[in-house]
Amino acid sequence: MDTKRLDNLLAGMLRVGASALHLVPGRKPALRVQRRFVAGDEELVVASDVEELTRDLLFSDHRATLARAGHVEVLYVARDGSRHRATVVDAYGQLSLVLRPVPSSPPKFESLDLPDQFAGFLRNRSGLVVVAGFFAAGKSTTLAAIVDCLNQDPSRQVVTIEDAILFVHQSGPALLHQREIGTHVASAADGVRQALACGADVIVVDEIHDAESLEAAIAAAEAGCLVFAGVEAGSVVGALTELGNLLPLEDRPRLRTRLSRVLRAATAQSLLHRSHKSGRVPAVEVLVGSPAVRAALRKGNLADLPAIMQRCRGLGMQTIDVSLRALLARHLVTPEEALLHASDREDVLGRSVSPVSGR
Repeated sequence: MDTKRLDNLLAGMLRVGASALHLVPGRKPALRVQRRFVAGDEELVVASDVEELTRDLLFSDHRATLARAGHVEVLYVARDGSRHRATVVDAYGQLSLVLRPVPSSPPKFESLDLPDQFAGFLRNRSGLVVVAGFFAAGKSTTLAAIVDCLNQDPSRQVVTIEDAILFVHQSGPALLHQREIGTHVASAADGVRQALACGADVIVVDEIHDAESLEAAIAAAEAGCLVFAGVEAGSVVGALTELGNLLPLEDRPRLRTRLSRVLRAATAQSLLHRSHKSGRVPAVEVLVGSPAVRAALRKGNLADLPAIMQRCRGLGMQTIDVSLRALLARHLVTPEEALLHASDREDVLGRSVSPVSGR
């Protein structure tokens, strides 16, 4: 498959308002329209089609990530200038490709239905904020909205470290630099260290992949920067566990101590289909760095965090079930959709909450 045919498929995706184009060997190209896959009249995709496309899309560092993680994301720019997030997936040695349109302008914070607590995280002047979510959970969009909001603050110097620059932010009152790994910096860790050396007030790392980038992010937070770090995980506990697993066993006690000192907040989000209109809405877990949280982190008692989130809702914390109950109270999602993401199904359906406070 050449890029001309791909661009025609992408143009069709934009015309019908589809959210994704799927190219899977052995199947026709399919568009994701709402919750359905719609196949066109195109010829079947063969393995060589995807291999031909990825040959030009992926550089050596992308291929290393693909081999390690089984998937990798890159940016594809069509001839008409439209930008697309391309995800290459390796399943048992066979590559498939998913392309999603990237909006021409960064998302606005207020348009994402995120908890009000996020605004408070942006006001911090130092520390670490972890933003977690699995693939397609909206984590990159949330981080882009955070950058857009910070870009309006003339007192900030903001540096982003990104695997691929999906959203191009225009010059704002802040001093903003976007750095792409492989193009502007050799690695996430190098990018963080360079940003710190240049006097950045805020550093946004779209993904913490390894021990070196984690160490650099924590060191920047200890030095007085505000660091937002993306982590691929489905829950707050999962995100903090994932960070710990990046280091050897003998280094983890020291990490827990450092993390307990710098962690300001951690969030984890999933995207749910809206009940009465197209689009999706986030369900978000929120952990705030309270004394109880710091003590649990220092001791390695991550299993205590859900109970702390439940108990300390007055500090802005919330479990995923509290978030789901709030979405149900506002009639934004169906009970069936909420139950797919619930930790305690009876708790989600058995209690009513205020759509504003989540109580």
